[in-house]
Amino acid sequence: MLRSGPFVLVQVPPAGTESSYDANVEECSVCARDARFVRSARRPDYESRSPQIRIVDLFAGGGGLSLGLAEAARRIGYGTAVVAAVERDPDAADVYALNFPEANLLRRDIVDVFDGAVGRAPTRRESELRAQVGRIDVLLAGPPCQGHSDLNNHSRRRDPRNGLYVRVARAAEVLRPRAVLIENVPAVQNDVGTAVPKATAALEIAGYRVATAVLDLVKFGVPQTRRRHLLLALRDGRIDPSAILARKIACERHDPRTVEWAIGDLAQMTSATGPDVSSVPTPENAARMRWLIDNDEYDLPNEMRPACHHGAHSYVSMYGRLRWDAPAQTITTGYGSMGQGRYVHPAEPRTITPHEAARFQTLPDFFDLGADKHRRTWAHVVGNAVPPLLGVHIGVPLLRALVKNPNKKERQSAPSISSPANASISVPVRRRPGNPTASTEAIRQRMANTKRRDTKPEMLLRSELHRRGLRYVVDRPVDGTRRRADIVFRGPRVAVYVDGCYWHGCPLHGTTPKRNRSWWTEKLEANRSRDAHTDARLRNAGWVVLRFWEHDDPVAAASLVVAAVRRELHATMAGRGTPGR
Repeated sequence: MLRSGPFVLVQVPPAGTESSYDANVEECSVCARDARFVRSARRPDYESRSPQIRIVDLFAGGGGLSLGLAEAARRIGYGTAVVAAVERDPDAADVYALNFPEANLLRRDIVDVFDGAVGRAPTRRESELRAQVGRIDVLLAGPPCQGHSDLNNHSRRRDPRNGLYVRVARAAEVLRPRAVLIENVPAVQNDVGTAVPKATAALEIAGYRVATAVLDLVKFGVPQTRRRHLLLALRDGRIDPSAILARKIACERHDPRTVEWAIGDLAQMTSATGPDVSSVPTPENAARMRWLIDNDEYDLPNEMRPACHHGAHSYVSMYGRLRWDAPAQTITTGYGSMGQGRYVHPAEPRTITPHEAARFQTLPDFFDLGADKHRRTWAHVVGNAVPPLLGVHIGVPLLRALVKNPNKKERQSAPSISSPANASISVPVRRRPGNPTASTEAIRQRMANTKRRDTKPEMLLRSELHRRGLRYVVDRPVDGTRRRADIVFRGPRVAVYVDGCYWHGCPLHGTTPKRNRSWWTEKLEANRSRDAHTDARLRNAGWVVLRFWEHDDPVAAASLVVAAVRRELHATMAGRGTPGR
């Protein structure tokens, strides 16, 4: 919850102002819903709904764009599964993992994940990833924008990072998502390497319909003057991407959302540490901020600025004070310094706090910045975030379009976003001979919806293993048999199973239904016998077999897996014939 520690809000309206926030909430349901989202201290369980929107997020950062699409999915009645998120920055990846603990997080460089040339057949790495993640609905990407930014006077337009934009098109060639959404600064259009035209051409050759636009985020409910370039590509030619990018927030009855709308309820804080504390200014800047407040001024006169600002300049917003009744200026990583922009609080002689900066970015209060992180990390994650409300208000019409136009070629057994989670779907019931009829329709539905793979405990363990640098394949046959393991390390020959307490007869939590009891007793005993036979067969073939219950601590389980994998790799490198089991 913008957590580095608990904080307490004292909701005091800004002195001398009227609460336009309250009026807007009463007048408009869209504003009310967005306000509840950014002020919520409790994260919705985005992963629990079914069916799910399957997402891949490249250059994922702290997860702003993933969060926006997850909230968009929730608003139309769907769940979300982040089947892959790629982020090489350790601090940003840590924050992403805190906010999407079930995501398949790849802490790697994008050029190592998608290492093939545009237009060529997938490489071995790319093919393995494609098999691992399966069907993808939306591919999200926020490539590094610093190389394109007008604030970058060193390598602007020629920064080598600019070419990473085209890697997103390569990812789309490999993964074949139904939709691709790329976010960047408007100046990306001026890249000398023609990143946008190259990516567009590659996507069109791959069968996508592509549109681009520069969007004013104020029109999407973001309370800051921020403009962004979006590329939207859709594999379904029936859907016009330009029409989706032309959409704005459904609420257009009010003026742009203001500083007061964003942080008016954070007027006074009782916390002395963490993201509710502003940075410590120099004595000179402290005096400048006090002068702005005492004189009710919003722009600092030149004579009070540093010497480099004494002449004619266009940096009016630098050393400036925010206004309650206007949007904030673009939030950057420098929001903690008045010398980086108009970041002085409208009513107090201080710069805005990380919590307030996050509110301007529409990162909700439940967004976890990490208790063990430094202010530099908070500034990096918050300043570089894609505002989730942009993802929400682009995502809702995008997902609705995908729902109305399901992909007919998708496997019927795969989860599909063409059916809302609460819909009543009539499907033929296929039962093996001798299987008893479910006692109620609710039980039949629950049994039918039980996942064979990608369960929550599996995803938590896989995420922890990824965090520790291990790579593996999932849900694969082992040793040439039809017996599959949940997680497979082929080189060291380690097979990992995460067993459900009900289906595999957990001695602590396993139960036997009262209805059809004899049949279920026989069924569950057969499952246990099958597990034992599988373990014996694999061990005889030279595999290490590790089994965990769904209630086991994923961190402790990961430690055991890491130890086994390292032990077997060491034994192999040492030249031992058959590793001991």
